[in-house]
Amino acid sequence: MARYMADEKESTFFVDVLKIALGVFIGGLLAALAYTKYMAWEVEYSLRQATAEMQKQAKQRTELSRKQAEEERQRREAAASERAAREGQRAADAAQRQQHEADMRAAWKQIYRPSPACQADQMTLTCANAHAAAHKRFMEIYGEMPPRF
Repeated sequence: MARYMADEKESTFFVDVLKIALGVFIGGLLAALAYTKYMAWEVEYSLRQATAEMQKQAKQRTELSRKQAEEERQRREAAASERAAREGQRAADAAQRQQHEADMRAAWKQIYRPSPACQADQMTLTCANAHAAAHKRFMEIYGEMPPRF
């Protein structure tokens, strides 16, 4: 082996060391490049996942907002229709009361027809008795007080 070393030049040893160092350096560069590419891929993957999650959350918020708006619109429509129904019922009740009152007034005019003497002076006893008798008859027929004028 000493013979082998004696034939070799010393400069060849340094070239071999330089080759090994250069190989290690290039290997390190390739490893760093591979690591950088891997990290870039990881960042890109994480970014895609984060973007997808944000889009999903935005879509959920939009859907929730749309549902709330729809529920609010339905609530307003229900309240408006209920209000309209109440107003309609109130108007129908008022019309029914007015019609009932008009019917009772007409019935009272049919039952109580004051004589010409009572039209002139209503404070006489005969007129008061006639009015009381008509009042009693009205109560028997209709079961309620006659209308007041």
